[in-house]
Amino acid sequence: MRTDFHSHILPDMDDGASSTAESIELLKILAESGVERVVLTPHFYRQNESISKFLERRERSYAKLCRAIEGMDFLPSLTLGAEVYFYPSLSSDPDFEKLCIDGTRYLLLELPFERFYDNFYSEFIRFMNRCSVKIILAHIERYLTFGNKASDINRLLETQDMLCQMNCTSIAEAGFFKKKQLLEMLQNGTVSVLGTDTHNLKNRPPKFKEAEKIIRSKCGDKLFDRICADSLNVLPEQTRIIKYT
Repeated sequence: MRTDFHSHILPDMDDGASSTAESIELLKILAESGVERVVLTPHFYRQNESISKFLERRERSYAKLCRAIEGMDFLPSLTLGAEVYFYPSLSSDPDFEKLCIDGTRYLLLELPFERFYDNFYSEFIRFMNRCSVKIILAHIERYLTFGNKASDINRLLETQDMLCQMNCTSIAEAGFFKKKQLLEMLQNGTVSVLGTDTHNLKNRPPKFKEAEKIIRSKCGDKLFDRICADSLNVLPEQTRIIKYT
């Protein structure tokens, strides 16, 4: 099942869709790309607000979107989640687990955009040792652009049992050598799920269809089918959220 695990489609929630009209257009593009499920993952920064405040805002935005798409059964089903920016004491917050993708124990985690030095690994390992949920690392390929190497990513993954998400736009827009590296990450099993990380129609539209075409042509149908199967393992079909009426 084609699932977009990373999106900023909820209206007026973060730096993503600025209106329900834009949210609907983004969902239409995803529907036309064959995407059947979308995880709504607005940014959460603990330094800006409490988890409870964030969840209240997310619920209002979600209700607004669901009222706007009532009757549009051709759109993908929606599931609530969050893109949570890493901070060391995150797992100590009593409401921490509420940030997980609804119906699962998985949390989409964004790491700092910087080089992974020894102190970061130590800090992250302590976090994971206290962590009571399963982690999906958001846009794993981005961390390669901050001086990190594939070996640094592997070192991070070897310390803990985590999944990785890759952005469709990265696959669709990468040059020859970068694309080769990203496809190797898919082929060797580093990446389990895909996300568009779409924010808007103008410069960050969904590119799921483009990424699928590249994966199928360069790596074969079997690999893309494996990604779809992994998506169901993370987010079973029965965990879909019923739209508001």
